[in-house]
Amino acid sequence: MEIKMQSIHMNRVKCRNAVRITVDDDVNVPDNKPDVRSVIWKNGTVRLNEKKYSGGRMYLKGTLVYHVLYLSEEADRPIQSIRGELGFDESVELPEACAEDNVVVRIEVEELEIGMIHSRKLAVRAILGLLAQAEELHDVRAAVSLQEAPAVHTRTREIPVTSIVVDKKDTARLREELFLPSGKDSVGELLYWELEPRGMETRAREDLLEAKGELSLFVLWRSDREEGGLESYETTIPFKTEFEISGCKEGLIEDVSFRLLNESVSVKADEDGEDRLLEAEAVLEAEMKLYEEGEMELLSDLFATDCILTPVVQEEEYENLVLKNDSRMRVSERLALGEEMPGMLQICRGKVEMKPDLCTREGETLRLSGNLDVAILYVSEDDDKPLQSFMSKVPFEHQIEIRGLVPDSIYDVRCNVAEAVFSMVRNGEAELKAELSFAVMVMENRKEEMIVDAERVEFEADRLEELPSMVGYTVKAGERLWDIAKRYCTAPEEIIRLNEHTGEVKEGDLLLLIKAAGE
Repeated sequence: MEIKMQSIHMNRVKCRNAVRITVDDDVNVPDNKPDVRSVIWKNGTVRLNEKKYSGGRMYLKGTLVYHVLYLSEEADRPIQSIRGELGFDESVELPEACAEDNVVVRIEVEELEIGMIHSRKLAVRAILGLLAQAEELHDVRAAVSLQEAPAVHTRTREIPVTSIVVDKKDTARLREELFLPSGKDSVGELLYWELEPRGMETRAREDLLEAKGELSLFVLWRSDREEGGLESYETTIPFKTEFEISGCKEGLIEDVSFRLLNESVSVKADEDGEDRLLEAEAVLEAEMKLYEEGEMELLSDLFATDCILTPVVQEEEYENLVLKNDSRMRVSERLALGEEMPGMLQICRGKVEMKPDLCTREGETLRLSGNLDVAILYVSEDDDKPLQSFMSKVPFEHQIEIRGLVPDSIYDVRCNVAEAVFSMVRNGEAELKAELSFAVMVMENRKEEMIVDAERVEFEADRLEELPSMVGYTVKAGERLWDIAKRYCTAPEEIIRLNEHTGEVKEGDLLLLIKAAGE
């Protein structure tokens, strides 16, 4: 007798730790830059350069890249910019991890402050949210069938399983070129730019994963004209890329997250020798987990009529997918400038960042709440301060219905701004229309008793003699045909044949049983 085993492949979270770290330093204004009057606009991105696990801790090295626009003391060219980097070293406790585990690290800028110390020095301070999660590929093995064994009888049951098919990390290099619109001046000096991916969508295909989205591009430059006026341009660049993945196929459930590893924007001369060609480059990292849902038929019990066969049972715990849910909500808000701020002539750049504060569960509903951090860079009415910025917070609350959600469910919620459009309503007021995206993946912890082996012991002569050769039996409440056959060492099929029965017994049924053991 040989037992056939089958494995459930899964990705199991061993431990996780979420911390906040602070990166701050004082930075000098470069010698070739004029003095600072005030900071107008800022942006920060974080790059993880190195990670290493040792002695229960994950050691990380990274860089905070900051970019700041400021109002200078130079009358002819009042708008200036500084771009720089601050390095950081940090360690995070992961006591249950080991060196062979895959440690996923997610890190983002939660707060960024850049202010003046004096006209030649700035204070840069950022709070980074860091999540480190140790994962392992785990196989749960269970008996699913027996090789041909006429004297052995088996019973099976089906359980839902979610197996991980792909767990892979890869990068894609994106490079796009575009020309400035005809109504814009050529670039004299590139002052500032922002480049970020948006609206990412994926689709599993045969041995590859398709990914498409947009690169949101904003550039601010000084015109090449003698007066050196300011120009800005904001657009989206659609892109499509592919990741080669052996074993990938249509119908798999995708859990993919993207992170910008590096980005750059440069200006080149066009065919006429004018600096009107923008080149945007980005390195996009994808963490890809692809799952397959299905049913697995397991041996749930067995016995033999020629020996005592005892199943060896082991309780296994595994994660099973409950639901993958994608939902969206729209936000519309009027934003008024403060009375002390100069009027708005034109919106150059609008930016929205989601800051979820609270996620609570009520029955089968997840409730998320937080704020949208809104920033607007605009051309002002004040010639002495040609560019100004305005900051505001817009609260949001969103409900996600999840059937099957229970208190010990494991869920991961990823929030993103899918789209944000700013428009001027009138001087001193702007309108924001945004669409927020919520991707939720819910897993359940299941515990199942699984047969992993069987112990065989030959019948003792006394035991065989104790069993009656033939008996009339009245079915008791709650009994099943399988239980009766196992107790009297006969085949369930034989009981059905002798009694011309359907196989579904009920209390009070009278059955004729003939012993098969020892025959």
